[in-house]
Formats: sequence, C-alpha cells, structure tokens
Amino acid sequence: MEGLLIVLIPMFAGYLIKIKRQILLRHINRVSMLLLYIILLLMGISLGQLDNLAQQLPIIGISALTFACFTQGFNLIGLLSYDKLSPQPLKRAAQQTGSRLKLLFDSFKLCAMVALGFVVGYFSKGILFLPFGTSTYVLIALIFLVGIQLRNNGISLREVFFNSRGIYTGLIMVATSLLGGMVAALVLNLPVAQGLALASGLGWYSLSSVVLNDAWGPVFGSIAFVNDLSREILSLFLIPFLMPNYRSAAVGISGATALDCTLPVIQRSGGMEVVPLAISFGFVTNILPPLLLVFFTALPL
Repeated sequence: MEGLLIVLIPMFAGYLIKIKRQILLRHINRVSMLLLYIILLLMGISLGQLDNLAQQLPIIGISALTFACFTQGFNLIGLLSYDKLSPQPLKRAAQQTGSRLKLLFDSFKLCAMVALGFVVGYFSKGILFLPFGTSTYVLIALIFLVGIQLRNNGISLREVFFNSRGIYTGLIMVATSLLGGMVAALVLNLPVAQGLALASGLGWYSLSSVVLNDAWGPVFGSIAFVNDLSREILSLFLIPFLMPNYRSAAVGISGATALDCTLPVIQRSGGMEVVPLAISFGFVTNILPPLLLVFFTALPL
C-alpha cells in the first residue's frame, strides 16, 4: 500500500496543476528528461556494483529478450485480431513520418546513461555508496512532473472515457502483455508474480526499472529497463507500417510511450483522427503500470 501511494499521490498531485505559460512547460519537460537520465544513471551504478557481475549480464540479456518477444508478440496478435474483427482504417492517407534516426538516437542516449552508470559503479565499488532510496526520491519527483504534463497536454477525463476504442485497445494491450509475461516466466523458470511484474511496465522504463530494482535488485531492474525500452524502439518502425489499416495495433504497440516520445510518430503517421485514440489509450497505459507493478511486487514468490 505504501508503494502504491508513493507512485499515485505525486502523479495525481501533478495532474491538479494547470499551467498556462508555455515557457514553464518547456522547462518542466527539460527537468523531466534530466530526472530520467539521473534515474538511469543510478540504476547503472547499482548494476555495476553487483557481486558476480559476469554471471549476471547474460541472464539480463536473455531474460529481457524473452520477455520482449512474448509480451510484444502477444500484443500484436491481440491488437491485430481486434483490428480485423472491428476494422477502422484511416480515412486519409498516412502522412510522412520524417526521420526516425533522431528518435533512435534518443533511445541510444538512454542506454548510454545506463552504460555510463555501470562504468562508474564498477570502478567505484567499495568507494561510492548511494543513500538508501535515492532512486525512489528521484522517481517521485519525475512522476509529479509527468502528472503535470498529462494535465497540460490537453488530456481531460471526458476525452478519456468517451473514446471507447482507445479504452479497448488499452485493455487488450495490458491483458496480452500480462499473458506474455506469464508465458515468459514459465519459459525462464521464474515465479509467475515476477513475470507479471516484468510485463507490467508497458513501456514505462523509468518506472518499472526503479520499482523492480527496489523490490528484487538491479538485475530485475535492468531486465525491466531493457524490455520496456525495446518496445519504444520497435514501435518507431512498426507504427508507420501498421497505421493505414491497423490503427489499434499501431497505437497499442507503443504502450505507455503513446503519450510522450511516440505520440509525434503516431500523429504524423495517422493524422489528427488517431490522436483521441492515442490519448485515451495512453492514459490507460500510464495509469495502470503503477498499480500493477506495486501489486505484483507485493505478492509472495
């Protein structure tokens, strides 16, 4: 319960704040990105200071790849089936998506922060000690700013509840992610609760990596980060391809990133007609990860 309040209170507190000055919103966006980099740096430091590190890295890579394959694969199966059963192709031709190289470079920078923290942690082992709960405090600040961004990106409760396709897309995406997490856990011989928790980030790597790092250590935090970041990278390629005929699959594969880094790709690929779907879907996939992560990490293994 305490973990749930730590996540939800700052988000809803931020959502209550209405900001009219665009320059202030731009500063908030910059601070949010800075806090994200700090979180990833801290996670890398924790990973670098692990005992028996050489034995842990293959586990991280294989586990993250397994979870990515099953969760995102099940997402596509479920969402493509929904689009087939309830087709809603674009009324207008897709627009040019622009260069995805810059977006991929942004993802590379996130990975680079973890790598930098890893190097710092590895060479400062026994010298540098992080205060307990440091990453959690940074996460609270980041979630507070995310709440402000949600409110000031024009996301109203009316818009969320009246876009049924966005809600259904979100629920299908969450259900298939959890199903994929259970299958991945069975394949890797992990407790089902851990599989469900690793699948619950839905692409929100800054949240999942910290929550799982605090719950089960930096190995699980790193698996969550790589798994959720891979969703963002994959979606940059799939969204333009899927959008003309499979709008729910195109939006749904992006997960929680539908409200931030992949929203411009969604809008450029599908135009304004898909923005309400993306907003309602993104709201669902940004509200549920804190609830799911706290719930599944509290279950006995």
